[in-house]
Amino acid sequence: MQTALPRDPGSESVSLVKLKDVVRRLLPPGSTARSVILAEKDSVTSSEAAAKFEVFDRLLCMELRP
Repeated sequence: MQTALPRDPGSESVSLVKLKDVVRRLLPPGSTARSVILAEKDSVTSSEAAAKFEVFDRLLCMELRP
């Protein structure tokens, strides 16, 4: 009996498609956050996503802060 090799938890795929759809609807065309998020690939690893979400969060907070 063969056992499966352990998977690297940081290599799981994460889709950014829904996030991009929300960004297209809510942010104006001149938005820096919109440009950065829409420029990303549609799918990234979970490790990449974690790093990118931190940047996305900061950009969105800067643009949406009252």
